[in-house]
Amino acid sequence: MSRTSQIVAAALAGALVLTAGCGAPAAPPASAPTSSGPAADSRAAITAVPTATVLALTFADGRSDRAADRIAVALGEAVELTVTSDVADEVHLHGYDLSGPVTAGGSATLSFTADIPGVFEIELEESGEPLARLEVS
Repeated sequence: MSRTSQIVAAALAGALVLTAGCGAPAAPPASAPTSSGPAADSRAAITAVPTATVLALTFADGRSDRAADRIAVALGEAVELTVTSDVADEVHLHGYDLSGPVTAGGSATLSFTADIPGVFEIELEESGEPLARLEVS
């Protein structure tokens, strides 16, 4: 290689090194997900939904399977109380003044938030049969 060719090659290599970082930034690939605005924020705001505490009582042959029980739940807890009965009556939760009809062989569900502290009787209203006591604390 002649002296002139070496000088030209060195000059071109130097120019290439100096201009390599001067281009525009590379665009992200077309398939790259981008996020901005409300959509990104709403994903961050998703939280787990608490599940309700499920209480199941059965009234059969003239008595409740939990008549002597005091069932404890935490104050503020979501509760689903389901009563199955072999007689038609009305399920009543005292103190919360919640009630619902139950058919013979059927069930009734009372859904509520345990937001009143205390001990409350759950009974079959028409017959006066106690089913259990609910303790909220």
